[in-house]
Amino acid sequence: MKQPNIKSDSEPSVKLVSNTTPQKPIYWKQVLITTLTVYPLLMIIQWLLNLLTPMQSIPKELAVLIAVSAVAALMVFPIMPLTMKFVGSWLYKK
Repeated sequence: MKQPNIKSDSEPSVKLVSNTTPQKPIYWKQVLITTLTVYPLLMIIQWLLNLLTPMQSIPKELAVLIAVSAVAALMVFPIMPLTMKFVGSWLYKK
């Protein structure tokens, strides 16, 4: 009689197919994509913050912290996943 395939919590839920290491993106392409996404996003965030808040009345260091935090949050999701969807294959071509 065949026993049901019951997975315990101690078993890994993901099994490796092979022992190959993931392909690394080409460095200069990675720098280019990061610059082309971070710079415009930083300019837009800074512009929006200047419109919505009195950024001149707060210390410059705090204004930079707010802008960088907003850019970092947006880069994690949705900007970088969308960017990788459009340029991911190009990023790994030699």
